[in-house]
Amino acid sequence: MIAIPHSASPPGPTETADSAAISTVGAGGRLLELPPEVVLALHAAGTRRQWRLGQTVLRQGERTGAVVVALQGRLAVMLGRATGTDALMRWMEEGEITGLPDVLAQLPSPVSIVTHGAAMTLHVERKAFLDVLHQHPAGAIGIAVQLARRVGELFRYVETSGSRTLAERLNFALLRLAGSQGQADGAGGICLTLTQAELAAAAGASRQRVHLALRQMQADGRLTLGYGTVTLLPRGGWTW
Repeated sequence: MIAIPHSASPPGPTETADSAAISTVGAGGRLLELPPEVVLALHAAGTRRQWRLGQTVLRQGERTGAVVVALQGRLAVMLGRATGTDALMRWMEEGEITGLPDVLAQLPSPVSIVTHGAAMTLHVERKAFLDVLHQHPAGAIGIAVQLARRVGELFRYVETSGSRTLAERLNFALLRLAGSQGQADGAGGICLTLTQAELAAAAGASRQRVHLALRQMQADGRLTLGYGTVTLLPRGGWTW
């Protein structure tokens, strides 16, 4: 399993204040589940930050007093375990908001957000974020949808990560990661760009055991393995 040491983060990010000029957030300049007017207001109220590989954007157990929106790049959602290692939950979607427990309920972050390459985020301080929701009540519905999805995801993760077999945990990890960063391969399959070490962290098992399990799944016709990729095949019995 991968352990990402929080103390090893490189120097801090580059910050740039947003003006009224709005550029894109993910595909089409959107934030997930939010009306266009809320997107514009958050952009105007926020500050953009540039990140490099291996930096910690948000640290589990800490509070920052701001929400963080994924704009560009690969941002891993990591859950710390009692063993001292971090489980890869998934990758943030472009336009996804995190930091809501802190801003809405004054609770510390339940996860860490770590960059897996160059990335850009938008940070909106608590007061500014709440002001936007007060001015645009429809935005609160979009926030509630995001929270409901994450709560459902968390319960599913807890259920699957308990006494389940490695095959069951690996199956769930592949589906979870496919949902957050999978790309259609044009032949009915879903391609994931990730290392077996990252997948081992997501499944809560050693890299060696995951490697053997993946080889068996490939032999069974459920997926194909490439250099840094795993493709889930349409005939593999996956339920999207």
